[in-house]
Amino acid sequence: MDWREAYKDKIMSPEAAFARIHSGDIVMSNFGGSIPYALLDALADYSLGHLENVTLWLAGFYKETKIGNRIYNDHVSVKSSFFGPLERRAKAEGSDLSYQAMHLSNASFDRLGKRRPDVIVTAGTEPDEQGRISLGVNPFDPALLDVCDTLIVQINRNMPFVCGEGCLIPAARASCLVPLDEDLPELIMPPPNEDQRKIAGYIAELVPDGACVQFGIGGVSAAIGEALMVRRDLGCHSEMFTEPLAKLMQAGVINNSRKSFFPGKTVFTNALGSRELYNYMDRNPALEARPCGWVNDPRRIALNDNLISVNGALCVDLAGQVCAESIGFRQFSGTGGQLDFVRGARWSRGGKSFLTLASQHVDKKGNRSSNIALTLPAGSIVTTPRADVHYIVTEYGTADLLDEPVDVRARRLIAVAHPDFRDQLTFDAKKAGYII
Repeated sequence: MDWREAYKDKIMSPEAAFARIHSGDIVMSNFGGSIPYALLDALADYSLGHLENVTLWLAGFYKETKIGNRIYNDHVSVKSSFFGPLERRAKAEGSDLSYQAMHLSNASFDRLGKRRPDVIVTAGTEPDEQGRISLGVNPFDPALLDVCDTLIVQINRNMPFVCGEGCLIPAARASCLVPLDEDLPELIMPPPNEDQRKIAGYIAELVPDGACVQFGIGGVSAAIGEALMVRRDLGCHSEMFTEPLAKLMQAGVINNSRKSFFPGKTVFTNALGSRELYNYMDRNPALEARPCGWVNDPRRIALNDNLISVNGALCVDLAGQVCAESIGFRQFSGTGGQLDFVRGARWSRGGKSFLTLASQHVDKKGNRSSNIALTLPAGSIVTTPRADVHYIVTEYGTADLLDEPVDVRARRLIAVAHPDFRDQLTFDAKKAGYII
């Protein structure tokens, strides 16, 4: 049978597709832009009176959705490996939505082993002439197609058609195709501030021509994108593909010509940004999307010479332990791929990893505190252990901690702390025995 006939037979309403989901099933979805938000809204409504104890595994909402609200707790329970504002709000309002601590490099092991899905629910494009649906901005491991019983695809004509292993699936492989157009979530980054530009400047000084870069979202990333415009022949192997990276490609700065692994291609696993970014991605042959378990594998990351990894942190202690995901006991974001790229950069020939943070925090009442302290606040999650940390960067400079003894670590971190806190930090470090 021609794929077009098979495609036609699989088109159905959301309710008809949901008849394939049974109480107690494990359902898997994607991350960010490839989550089928409109379809999940319909699933939330359908679950009332039809489903109980369904578990939905995914990684981070970037758009409002009904699923995860407390009224669905007994019907569809959401487990997410990333927390953002929407997840934090749902928790505060009584949702049983919970956080799954997991390095993204382990995602395939988890989904293929401990949590094999009965059903996969994802968003994708209309099929191309070869009958292939693209999962667009976030692919999944193609081996999952061999273990799940049912694949439900929300066909969204606003999804960019992106190529890469795990990003293209035959339309014939889908169990149900549900046409539902919706806008992809957009993330517009504000212009970087002066401190963020200072941080980016310190990092850019250590990025050579021909390096392979990884950075994500936020003001520091936007500033790094600006600072690297003077470099030549950069490559990209990044968990996230964002506006600053696209601008470097459009300017010819990232051309991937000197990459030692996948030359000629910008490799990524997730994209998030503006409508313009998604338009740029559509059928762009310079892009290669791969599953996060593949992209974030430190052994593959390390195949890129001069891998430059840049990620954010919330606080650092004087031993060099980094918290990047919680505020005390409260989950704020996620483990994500920070340690994956820190270790990949460490093993890369000529590689460097940078963890950035503002030197101080000002709360809503105007109280100031140092983000570099003797110890992490109670409950803080250590995202990157001290033995893995290379550079810590604030607006006051760069602290190279790689394989340094405790006294050197403490002195270098104090030197990049806010000047108003350095005397107290020195006193604390001496009292703790870190320095003499």
